[in-house]
Amino acid sequence: MGWWTAGLSFLSEAIEPVTARLRPHAEVLARRRRPVAGCAAGALLLAGVVCLLAPVRYTATARLRVEPLKTAPASQGLDVPEEVALLGSRILVAEVIRQLGLDRDPDFVDARRRVGWLEPATRVLKRLRKATRPARDSPEDADADERLLLDVPGALIAKYRSWLDVVATADAHTIEVSFTSPSPALAQQVASAHAAQYVRRRLGLRAQLTGEPATFLEEEIDRVRGELLAAEGALAEFRGEHPTVALDGRQQTLAARLAELGRRLSEAEADRIAVESERRLARSRRYDALPAVASNTRIQALRTEANRLETRHAELRKSFLAASPEFHDTSAQLRSVRAHLEREMVRATSAIDSRLIVARGTEASLRNELGRTETSLRALDELTRQAIELDEGAAHGRALYEALRARKQEADLLRGMQLSSALLLDPAPLPVRPSEPRVLYDLGLSLLAGLGLGALAALRLEARHARLETPDDVRRALGLPPLGVVPDFTLLSAANGRSDPSIAAEAYRGVRTGLGFIDPERPPRSVVVTSSEAGEGKTATAVNLAISLAALDCRVILVDAALRGAAVHRAFGLPPGPGLADVVRGKASLAAATRGIDPT
Repeated sequence: MGWWTAGLSFLSEAIEPVTARLRPHAEVLARRRRPVAGCAAGALLLAGVVCLLAPVRYTATARLRVEPLKTAPASQGLDVPEEVALLGSRILVAEVIRQLGLDRDPDFVDARRRVGWLEPATRVLKRLRKATRPARDSPEDADADERLLLDVPGALIAKYRSWLDVVATADAHTIEVSFTSPSPALAQQVASAHAAQYVRRRLGLRAQLTGEPATFLEEEIDRVRGELLAAEGALAEFRGEHPTVALDGRQQTLAARLAELGRRLSEAEADRIAVESERRLARSRRYDALPAVASNTRIQALRTEANRLETRHAELRKSFLAASPEFHDTSAQLRSVRAHLEREMVRATSAIDSRLIVARGTEASLRNELGRTETSLRALDELTRQAIELDEGAAHGRALYEALRARKQEADLLRGMQLSSALLLDPAPLPVRPSEPRVLYDLGLSLLAGLGLGALAALRLEARHARLETPDDVRRALGLPPLGVVPDFTLLSAANGRSDPSIAAEAYRGVRTGLGFIDPERPPRSVVVTSSEAGEGKTATAVNLAISLAALDCRVILVDAALRGAAVHRAFGLPPGPGLADVVRGKASLAAATRGIDPT
């Protein structure tokens, strides 16, 4: 238990300075508990009224699984903010509205837009930023034209987006799509439809990215397929007419030689067509579909850096820091990285022309060799020569067709992995209880806000209060040490139901001791007891202090200097007599005005 005691001791010593600084504020809050309680009660009452008047809404949530690029380096990962932005894009919202017919649904059209606490201030800031920025030629909304084509009113899109919440979970691969509306069935329907439409749109983008660059390869495959069908048809017709054509050893060797050259020529021709396809992509600046770009780790690193700088650039522009040095530095870095990325892409694709020249040369060389070998067929009889030529033509066409199909599959696989894949994990279930208003949450938050506001009000009132109520107030206001603390005996006797003289005696003995410590070598010879208002205890203090000093065998003269309402004689049970005013006016002598009293 020793370590436990030592730990508690260390903790108490560590927090003692903090508690010492907070103790005066706690005392202030205890004295001013009424305004604190009033602010808290007012905040709770206001929150209760708002919860009663707020419309009841339901929230349904669907979950998506988004996989990153399979060809991206491990350090790049998934661009979660981009996926979240795509899920909240206006064009996707417009598509869901048109798909579900929400523009004709009264539950959606007649419902009020959801407004957050900070939305009015956000609107003012957006208008201020728009007014202070120069006008741009390009539209602010990148998909404005497509949204107009969908013929969806902007007010409905704004209302839809105010009810839509897209949040990435902690594992960064699962995204939750939530939709809030007064109807639980509508919330479930829209949340599931929004997630499903995003998946379909993602698949459409993958198909578009895969299909467009492969047009040249598909055209070549169609051409070769036609030639192959014609060659196989001619071969089948020949074998139907001549079912048995025998070849001797020399003829079989020649046929095998032609078949090998045809296979190599098919590979060379397929390589040439694939390189020509890459050159078309490079000339149209579709670098993402090129193997040399997709597999270049330096280009992927530059893209990651460009994405980071673009995000920071947008954050600075949105936070009214467009004129700051950091914004200009970020803009310069972004331009530099983009230029470097462009140069790297050009460098990665610069070898395509050289590869095309080599591929064409290889194909031409093999065609020439095949032509020289085919001259040996002239020495054969017509039937044998025709059989060998038809076999070689069909084999060449079949090999070329298979090689081109393999190249296209590789291209499709590469280009298909340029987009992340999305999968709808869980459709939105039907909500059974309202999500708004959150009564307990709102009441708790309002209580905390009310307590905070009440504490600020109490501290402000205390700062403006001029009364001296504690020894610390006296010390701060006058810069003098208090001599002692005397309780309010009227309130004390009323609380206890009786008066205890020993308490008063002990209190004034403390004041007497404090007087002695002012200057121990030269104690004070006179003490003036005064106050700003009547009834604050001047007479009681003077009488009890005089009695306390006389108890030390000191000669004490108590002068009642109150010109009106003198009460010292009543404290000692004496009749009225000459006082200080009579002595000052000469109507009585000092000896006649002085009365002796035995303090015992």
